[in-house]
Amino acid sequence: MEYKHFNFSDCLSNNINIIRILTIQIIVISHGLENIHAIGIANPIGVACFNLLMLISGLLISYSTLTKKKEESYDFRKFYIRRFSRIYPVFITVLIIIVFLDGLNKYNFFHHFDTFVATILLLNNSALGISYYGANRHLWILPLLWWLTLLFGWLLIGFRNTKKKYIYFIVLGFFSIIVIINLYTCFRTFSLARLYYLIVWFIGASFPLLISYVNNYIERKSIKDGGNEKVNNNLEKKFKYGFLCLSIIFFILSSFYLNNPYGLIFNLLFANFIIFLLAFSQFIHFTYPKKVKKVINSLASYSFTFFLFHLTLFNLFLSSSQGYSDFIFFYIIANVLSFSIALLTEMRAPQINKYLLKKFNLDTKVKK
Repeated sequence: MEYKHFNFSDCLSNNINIIRILTIQIIVISHGLENIHAIGIANPIGVACFNLLMLISGLLISYSTLTKKKEESYDFRKFYIRRFSRIYPVFITVLIIIVFLDGLNKYNFFHHFDTFVATILLLNNSALGISYYGANRHLWILPLLWWLTLLFGWLLIGFRNTKKKYIYFIVLGFFSIIVIINLYTCFRTFSLARLYYLIVWFIGASFPLLISYVNNYIERKSIKDGGNEKVNNNLEKKFKYGFLCLSIIFFILSSFYLNNPYGLIFNLLFANFIIFLLAFSQFIHFTYPKKVKKVINSLASYSFTFFLFHLTLFNLFLSSSQGYSDFIFFYIIANVLSFSIALLTEMRAPQINKYLLKKFNLDTKVKK
């Protein structure tokens, strides 16, 4: 299996960004409506979007890692710096803002210093028994995402950092234990929602493998028939409509379980609906106009910042409000402020990554 077949089509790449944008926006809207008591906490649509967040995270991490793995010099150190550059600059910046805004909301930083430390180390809401900082309930998911990413990265490329197998397995065991620590509440409370999210993450991570398998199969069949373009097009069409049919079936089935969005059945059905819908879009020969792509990329460029930042603003200004006009106003403000923060952090991740690689003498290219 050659790594070139992990490439996503232009249509698929843009559709992934669109789903990422919609996922974050819906989560934010749900939190805002919860704060003004227009809907209940943990409404099915909001919960389903957390499912999507895990799925897209696994998909993007897997695709990025498998693509970069083509470079012989790409090892876990570069992987870690790449992920650190993407997550921590914006996370620390937003956490400082959260401390200030929560302070205005009479939340004492010094009385909750332990939760701040646990949050910044991404060890909150684990077996350590320390919660997230402030009233930012959405931050529970970050440790699971972070440690899953590191576990996955080490699993795929950790062997490049050590010639001794036992060291590889010791580090693999360490990351596995940290993930289990983050899943501790599942076993303590017998609520398996986090475990289901972990499964969904790995379903997302398997998506590039699905695309690779299909692309390889089509290529082999085409070569076998003498490179017949008609055979190639027919096979693509069969897979395209096959994936569409599967996505429709899984969507219909998942709708029957929407009243239990934390359940395993809903999580699996909904995840497969999205996976096959995206697989369908891999074979759509459609190119988004440049202006539309620019809008999509702009909205996606601050999605993580928006996810981190929005709730502390809502907690400060919407908790005592029940008006939709207030919600709309602060929803717009949250978007604008998140975009502004992202300009200096999230959008600068490539430059930060490049700087850190140079700082640690890891920016050397493989000589051909």
